[in-house]
Amino acid sequence: MKHISLFTISVLACVLTGCVTSRPDFSKFIEYHPQSILVVPAFNKTTAADAPMMFKSTITAPLAERGYYVFPVWLTTEILLELGITDEGLLKEVPPQRFHEIFGADTILYVTILDWTTTYVILSSSVSVKANYRLVNARTGEEIWNRSDTVVYVPGAQQSGHPLVMLVGALIQAAVATAVDYRPLAVQMNTRVFNMAERGMGIPVGPYHLDYKKDYGRFCRPTAEQKCDPMEDPYSEEDNKEKIEESSEEDSY
Repeated sequence: MKHISLFTISVLACVLTGCVTSRPDFSKFIEYHPQSILVVPAFNKTTAADAPMMFKSTITAPLAERGYYVFPVWLTTEILLELGITDEGLLKEVPPQRFHEIFGADTILYVTILDWTTTYVILSSSVSVKANYRLVNARTGEEIWNRSDTVVYVPGAQQSGHPLVMLVGALIQAAVATAVDYRPLAVQMNTRVFNMAERGMGIPVGPYHLDYKKDYGRFCRPTAEQKCDPMEDPYSEEDNKEKIEESSEEDSY
């Protein structure tokens, strides 16, 4: 008999279009070298009214940890409200260049919440959070990065044995799922979507990170003319040469 703890969490990661293995194209992102990110209020395509607020409270930390300056999300919302941008419809009408004029941001992050639900299927239940992330050049309006992701939380697990035991377990699972706090799921997805450098996904680190420009090799997209080494630093050889030359000049004095 196979037993799994009642509070086991199963996290199923997949982009919305499927679990693809090909790397996204980061050429526009790397060419632009963004330094700051303005996160506008999330677009909510679900019936959960608290979903945008939950996302807003969990989005700053993972971006800051990647080495980017993130404009304070609560202050951003207040400024937009003062400008009369009070809902999603009005927000869609604002060109990215306008945000650059107001805030001086390099990039705009648009988040669309696609799923924020609890699903019940016979004797099991699951909680799903799904979102799409778009990073746009605030000067040109051009999209430089796009990713969708899903996190699924499954309280408890299937049990084999007496039907009554299974039924009681299912009822407990359903109660846990109903009372689940969505915030940890939002934290997990926001953290993962920006930090999957080892798979050539996420986003390269920014200027406030010690590895700035040193991880670009991980995000290189192979072409017929160019091969990519995930561990290669495309800037290291040139940068080291410059450092050696500078050091030699200093020593000569």
